[in-house]
Amino acid sequence: MSTAYARGVIFDFNGTLFFDTIFHEEAWREIFIELHGETKEAPGDSFFRGPRNDTLIQAIAPKMTEEERRQCSVRKESIYRSICMKNPEQVHLAAGAEELFEDLTRKKIPFALATASILDNIDFYYREFPLEKWISRELCVYDDGNYMNKGEMHLEAARRIGVPLSECLVIEDSPKAIAHAKKNGAGIVIGIGEDAVHTNLLEAGVDYCIHDFTEFNLAWLKS
Repeated sequence: MSTAYARGVIFDFNGTLFFDTIFHEEAWREIFIELHGETKEAPGDSFFRGPRNDTLIQAIAPKMTEEERRQCSVRKESIYRSICMKNPEQVHLAAGAEELFEDLTRKKIPFALATASILDNIDFYYREFPLEKWISRELCVYDDGNYMNKGEMHLEAARRIGVPLSECLVIEDSPKAIAHAKKNGAGIVIGIGEDAVHTNLLEAGVDYCIHDFTEFNLAWLKS
């Protein structure tokens, strides 16, 4: 860990602020069947956690053109949003998230989003969640085609809040994204998830693991 505390916070969204991993996995399974039928075994669910859609689609359908991958990505996210809307009782921010946003705002600690979601999903999230209350659209870094991986998104989010990544706390649920954050020198990296995934998160290099934001320790931050 390069700092004893952090001066800014970078949140992932999917699987972190919004526990929607099962919705994404279901959507990816539908896409895989559309591409390959049911005769070819799909990769395990963890394969689809973390990378950008374009990277995943290239891996499962390497012969697709760039435009075909873009259309496939749009199709996958449309399926995902439909699944979300069929489960409205599960479409809410993770426990403790809103209270943490209030604490960060009160302590004047800047924070931003860095998510691998595409624009259609960002529009959906800002409609369904009260995000604008705490995080302006300008502080939401998403997959607009300008970033090769989550690590580049973390760096851009840090730039937008005016805090070096080495003095930021990054919260992620994907080992791949965690590895990018550590490689780029993030000050503190927090892994979030159930007990079953904590070992994988620790192996990826997180400094601490939590189950949800009710366990977030404000002592990790400097106001």
